[in-house]
Amino acid sequence: MKVACVTLGCRTNQHDTAEMQTLLEQEGFSIVNGKDKADAYVINTCTVTQRSDYSSRLAVKKSLAINPDALVVFTGCYAQLNPQEASKLNGLDIVLGNADKLEIANLIKMKLLNPRQSWVKNAGTEIIMSDIHKKRVFRTIPVNNFQGMTKAFIKIQTGCDEKCSFCTVVKARGKSVSDTRENIIHNIQQAIASDFKEITLTGINLGTWGMDRNETFSSLVRDIVEIPGNFRVRLSSINPMEIDKDLIRLIAETEKLCSHLHIPLQSGDDTTLKSMRRNYNRNQYLEVTQRAIDIIPRLGLGADVIVGFPGETEEAFEKTRNLIEQLPFSYLHVFPYSSRRGTEAHQIKDDVPGNIKKQRSQILTKLVGQKSLKIRERFLGQRETVLIENQRDKNSGWLKGHTGNFIPVTLEGADSLKNSLAPVTLKEVSGHQVIGCVQ
Repeated sequence: MKVACVTLGCRTNQHDTAEMQTLLEQEGFSIVNGKDKADAYVINTCTVTQRSDYSSRLAVKKSLAINPDALVVFTGCYAQLNPQEASKLNGLDIVLGNADKLEIANLIKMKLLNPRQSWVKNAGTEIIMSDIHKKRVFRTIPVNNFQGMTKAFIKIQTGCDEKCSFCTVVKARGKSVSDTRENIIHNIQQAIASDFKEITLTGINLGTWGMDRNETFSSLVRDIVEIPGNFRVRLSSINPMEIDKDLIRLIAETEKLCSHLHIPLQSGDDTTLKSMRRNYNRNQYLEVTQRAIDIIPRLGLGADVIVGFPGETEEAFEKTRNLIEQLPFSYLHVFPYSSRRGTEAHQIKDDVPGNIKKQRSQILTKLVGQKSLKIRERFLGQRETVLIENQRDKNSGWLKGHTGNFIPVTLEGADSLKNSLAPVTLKEVSGHQVIGCVQ
């Protein structure tokens, strides 16, 4: 039988989907693309914004449009936070909690391959939801397939103990819990043996790995880069207060570790940061990022920013714009504030009009576009290592990939270059990409 998985949201969700696919394959199911006809569809949802909620619901409709008789499972953070609401979606059969994802294969097998009881479509929606907040052991399995990707996402931590006023993650993922160092090393070795050339460490609050074990994240990274093999390591989003001097020094001195940091900012205004309940202020953010810029050659820097948070005045927004102007960001993820039920900020009046949010978002997007162009031009004529992806660029048909410092590159070349770490000279800036050639 065929199962299709559709993933929305973060890299941790991508890893969770890969785990579920692995378990399904072990039980004899065939994994197909989400656009193909399948006997079952697993929708791994996101609920960061209202748009994420809409996209998650839409994925159910799209799946049923392909096969109205399919079993549809709704899991992930939307399912975890709003199981009753989700259960009312037309055609949905199962709502599965985040803590129960590793039961997916047994669950679908029981529904579709049970000789004692035939499954009937539209017999009601079943909610399977363990308590995400009770003390639990970190659970993960080795994964050897990430939906055709050349990068392996290795989940080393989940949950979060922070209390940001706008965020639903604590309720959706529970308290922070870390995988063991030994299991992480094992999972990475398995990924390398499966010929993945880039290992991305991921987690809900990545830099807090080990705090529940009296270990440090930077010490784990040091052990990972010492694993033999032809691969490189990339860090996913990491909060500023979890970036210690040892980690910065490791990135600067270790060729296997990508010179790339994604450090969430959210706001450059202290009053807004305090209202958001972030655990740093403007000066602390500047101090950490400037230290990284000074020490790490060729650093690629990215961030998340929220515009239009309740109470964000024009002056507060200008402080954010000014901070972004000061730092060499090569990209930003800019989000207009979206009120989320169940958060502290939901109780605050959303007093920034939608047109102002849109305008502020456009200002920051234009600003970082200009900064990004200058950064890419600075690297022209230089040789960088690019991970060549399995899929070609849709527009040009050329090969595509990213440098270690996360510059997107396209280049002419044969399919034999796919899934390789290739030396590429950056020749020309074109739109949002850089054109390169293999040397």
